[in-house]
Amino acid sequence: MRLFQKFFFLIQAQTSHGLHSPSIFKLYTEVINPILQKRISTNDKTNELIHEVSQFYAQEIDSGEVFPLVIPHLNPEIYQQIDQDLIPKAQSNSILFILHPYESTLSQDIWDTLVDDPRVIHSIDLFDIGILRFNQLASKQHFMLKKS
Repeated sequence: MRLFQKFFFLIQAQTSHGLHSPSIFKLYTEVINPILQKRISTNDKTNELIHEVSQFYAQEIDSGEVFPLVIPHLNPEIYQQIDQDLIPKAQSNSILFILHPYESTLSQDIWDTLVDDPRVIHSIDLFDIGILRFNQLASKQHFMLKKS
């Protein structure tokens, strides 16, 4: 099942060509793709992506400070906490990193629900990591990105 999901993801995902958001294009070309290209362990890539994406957004917003939160697995209890506690309190400097959003059918359903939530403005799907942002000043967009 996961192999089919990865194949489907790779067909839909894009690289820098066709990205219509200047900030996502910059994030992809300067941060995400260079890390995805590295030949390091998946765990090291994940940690580096979380750190570097957080730093990128810290430079982009006025306060210069972001509040990243990493969710290692999705399940109904975690979703309920995200939906009722985290998203209502999220600010434009909040970033939610979801690890393994395609781990199971249930986690994928929860991921899809989070992406569709109108309170989530930017969602970036890297297959192994999902990134959610809550900037009310931007228009809602979803990006599926793969290494080039």
